[in-house]
Amino acid sequence: MKIRLLYIIIVLAFFAVQGKADVLAYSKERPLLFGIDLDYPPLEYIDETGKPQGYDIKFTKELMKRMGIPFTYSPNTWENIADDVLSGRVDLAMMVYSPYRKDATNYSRAVFRLYYQIVYRKDDKGDFDVRHLAGKSVAYMASRPIKDTLTKAGAVLHEIKNLTRATKDLAVGKYDAVICFRYQAKYMLDRYKLKNLVAEDLTLTPREYCYVSDDKALIDSINTVLDQMEEEGYITNIYGEVSSAFADFKVPEWVWYLLLMLVLVYLVAFIFFQKRYQQKLQREMHRAQRSEKLKSVFLGNVSHALRTPLNAIIGFSEVLDTEDDATMSQKDRHQLLGLINSNGKQLLHYINQLLQLSEIEGNDIPLDIVKVRLAETMKACLGECRSEVAEGVQLRMEGPKAVVMADERYMRLVTEHFLNNAVKHTKQGSIVLRYSLVDNGLRVEVQDTGEGLPEALRENIFRLLSEEATFVQNEMPGLGLTISRTIIERCGGRIGAESPQEGGTILWYWIPVKVKK
Repeated sequence: MKIRLLYIIIVLAFFAVQGKADVLAYSKERPLLFGIDLDYPPLEYIDETGKPQGYDIKFTKELMKRMGIPFTYSPNTWENIADDVLSGRVDLAMMVYSPYRKDATNYSRAVFRLYYQIVYRKDDKGDFDVRHLAGKSVAYMASRPIKDTLTKAGAVLHEIKNLTRATKDLAVGKYDAVICFRYQAKYMLDRYKLKNLVAEDLTLTPREYCYVSDDKALIDSINTVLDQMEEEGYITNIYGEVSSAFADFKVPEWVWYLLLMLVLVYLVAFIFFQKRYQQKLQREMHRAQRSEKLKSVFLGNVSHALRTPLNAIIGFSEVLDTEDDATMSQKDRHQLLGLINSNGKQLLHYINQLLQLSEIEGNDIPLDIVKVRLAETMKACLGECRSEVAEGVQLRMEGPKAVVMADERYMRLVTEHFLNNAVKHTKQGSIVLRYSLVDNGLRVEVQDTGEGLPEALRENIFRLLSEEATFVQNEMPGLGLTISRTIIERCGGRIGAESPQEGGTILWYWIPVKVKK
């Protein structure tokens, strides 16, 4: 068993060594056959004296020298080079990598990459990118990717075998365009001085230019040496002129227009959003400054409003505390206690209004939209203030019997504030509560025959304590109308005040409602 295993190992080792030896089995008597194209300048071609010339020739000489392999050339036409390699008639060649042949032969690593260009006449005003080749007569050397691309674009295809002839034919009008590699286009236009032609890059995938052979061991050895030559910079030295042609390519004109357009769009968008941001920042700064000012005014006014009843309470309390029963009558003592009580109630009412305003402004809960019977709700509002109406003042209500969808709590609160304001300032005449459905909403107004709006309050009646000098000095300013404004704005409505010529005041508000049928 051990002898048999040893025999197998020896046999495998023999074939492995034999395979490696095949790479170096070329000799002067049996040199490596390197297949080259008769007319493939500037990479490889046969000059007028019959000698092989080109970058591939120079580079392969150095490669074979480093590998210690003698070689000779086997020139052939371009269309037959691939068959020479696949059939084994030549040992090595340089070709563009083809995914369709990768299973039939062996490719080395890429020596360098080839980029496509399209060549056309300068006087042709048409577009020659891949998207605009429909109907154009385009010549190309056999390549399945190019054929598929041109077919998809709708071009008229002409498969050629001689690029030099095709390029000259293009110059005299036989074709609309020729597709080739970038270095080929540059060589043809310079070599034959075709001044009426221009080359432009195509947005196609670049191809890899490789050594190809049916001998895998040879390709593996070539890859090792290519890596060394790459590190030394030798590949760039040999193919430097071809590579330098890459820097001469012309970016398609439409690309520059597209880039310019993108830059302009970006600049416009940047300026637009920057301006909007600055405007927003200015609004926020203005709002913050105004808010700071309002806060200062509000606190100043509130402190004044609170100080008045507090001073009264403290002052009257001190009088009661310092005066004894002998110097103050029971009637005077009773009167002072009444003043303390009324100022205390006034202070409590004012604090309750402040709390109510704070609750409404800080409440983010959605409106509670319910079915509201207008006649019943308005009648209830009148009932709340009836006991406070001065003697002889008439209290009336005018409006239709309708049902709407609205926030009943807020509606009643604003209406009652309007009525309380009218009751407070009306000593004779009448107070009328009117409501009507107009402009897809509900308009409610309270008209009284009282003392009318003071001149100092006429412009700011709904902004008490948020503007300077918005209340009459020595009078307790109420917050009911300020609360009303906050509620109506939250409901998406409008609020206002009027001073009729016949006297008195009209307070009104409008809120959007949906009429329930």
